[in-house]
Amino acid sequence: MRLFETDENQVERIEGMTVEYPYCLHERDLTDFVIPWHWHEELELGYIQEGVSKIITVGAEYMVYQGDGFFINSNVMDMKRNGTPGARTLEINHIFHPVFLSGHFKSRFETKYLNPVTKNRQIEVHIIRHGHPSSDRILKNLYQLKELQNSPDAEFRTRNILSETWLLLLDELRGHPDGHPQTGVEQRDRLRSMIAYIHRHYAEKVTLAEIAKAARVSEREATRCFKKNIGQSPVEYLIAFRLNESKKLLRESDLSITEIGLRCGFSNSAYFGKAFRAAYGRTPGEYRTNGYNGTVMAAKADL
Repeated sequence: MRLFETDENQVERIEGMTVEYPYCLHERDLTDFVIPWHWHEELELGYIQEGVSKIITVGAEYMVYQGDGFFINSNVMDMKRNGTPGARTLEINHIFHPVFLSGHFKSRFETKYLNPVTKNRQIEVHIIRHGHPSSDRILKNLYQLKELQNSPDAEFRTRNILSETWLLLLDELRGHPDGHPQTGVEQRDRLRSMIAYIHRHYAEKVTLAEIAKAARVSEREATRCFKKNIGQSPVEYLIAFRLNESKKLLRESDLSITEIGLRCGFSNSAYFGKAFRAAYGRTPGEYRTNGYNGTVMAAKADL
């Protein structure tokens, strides 16, 4: 399954999200997999069940430790990866559209309770540290929500618990928001256009000129935008994304290594093997056999 699929407006489609029930539970193993740069209208409230996660936005990084929780606001560009490479990291994430709590457009729930957060671009990510009374109440609710999803009558109870949790979160954000200004609108839109293009076309032959064209900028400006905001060139990001996708196929499919390389946009198996080894310190075949056990040179392939 693809982790990133966008609509015509380049907004991510969330796996499991429906109009009838705009909530879903995602359990993600980040041990050896990077969640690439993405954004969506839905809100995220989650916690780290095991290990350490690193949430990265344009201009900020947040370490989330086992037992801690996190909130990610609507339409925030972010990526996630293991905060301690080589160690097991599991994330539990409750993802829901604001309408799940607001009910309908311009309702009092929306204008009084949702908009002060979702419309505040200074609020991108808030870390919920365990050991504080209000934070522990939020975390208890998030644990309860996970268990509740096995119930046959989970829908109303899920919304009730999320409503209570949202009120607690509002109090936390008023007390100590983790505010970080977003990058400029023009820069953000350019970056989104180019990243969306890469995610849609990574399996094809992609050039820097084509990536730049997606944002209607020069190749030089495309490179500057990537370097400034995410610390990589467009081509470096493309290769890292291809490698990240290839790891999933190596783990979950019976495709040959040659076929996986071709499906992920590498022109031949030799180039795929060389790039994979440079990034992770082992060949694709060794990775398929041994998984993520052992030392992995993941830093070279971070998205």
